[in-house]
Amino acid sequence: MGTTNSFKQERPFWCGHLDCLFLRRVMDSLCGGQLPSPEPHEGDLNTHHICIRTDTVFDLQVNFSDLDWFRWVFDALDGKKTSGLSSGGKNS
Repeated sequence: MGTTNSFKQERPFWCGHLDCLFLRRVMDSLCGGQLPSPEPHEGDLNTHHICIRTDTVFDLQVNFSDLDWFRWVFDALDGKKTSGLSSGGKNS
């Protein structure tokens, strides 16, 4: 597994979201950035993009609540307790 510095921390060429504020890149298949302005979605505001490159580029707008749920799923996969949801007894 490569280090986080394996790739320059700059927007990858395949990411088409030139309007978002690039924040981080992992290898050559994942990047994330902040939306230029929050986007309303299901009673909340999406604030960030996550882009995943496979055969095509899949992008997802997320908010902080979504990120907590992602952390909770990752906690189940790697056994770490990085999510506040994991410490609240909801990790069944």
